Amino acid sequence: MTQPHNDPITQLEAAHEALRRLFADWRSLAARKIPVAQALRQGLAERICLELTIHTRLAEELIYPLARQAIGELETLDRAADEHAAGRSLMCQVLVSQADDPRYDERVTQLCEFMERHLRMERQVLHAPLRRCGADLALLGRRLRERRQELEAVPEALREDAIVSSTA
Repeated sequence: MTQPHNDPITQLEAAHEALRRLFADWRSLAARKIPVAQALRQGLAERICLELTIHTRLAEELIYPLARQAIGELETLDRAADEHAAGRSLMCQVLVSQADDPRYDERVTQLCEFMERHLRMERQVLHAPLRRCGADLALLGRRLRERRQELEAVPEALREDAIVSSTA
């Protein structure tokens, strides 16, 4: 049995929960329409974008290729990849705007809602089949953890990547 710290599904679920908490924190902060909260909202929105960029990269580099082999359900995985592209576009809109922009809160709210639906879809469609696929989940878990650490070490590069990849 895979150790909890090496279990990729446990890692994904923890990442999903951390994202949902960030979304809730942002909503709570956005509900307070005070000027001093603008900078805090923008910082939190940028953190959300960073975490979503990491999540997307991990999924595309490590999870989806294994899922394509194990599950073979290309339509769902193609939809997930399309959703990542749409999410990158929304992130770019957030990252290139400022909290004092009249549409800023709307953009971040749209990003959060869109990604919440995407995370639910991933959980419903990918987690159980990945657990049953027979792949070396401990190895995948280690790779996920190592790759996350690499990505977290270069936040500015990820920010630029999020902007550039959505405009390419």
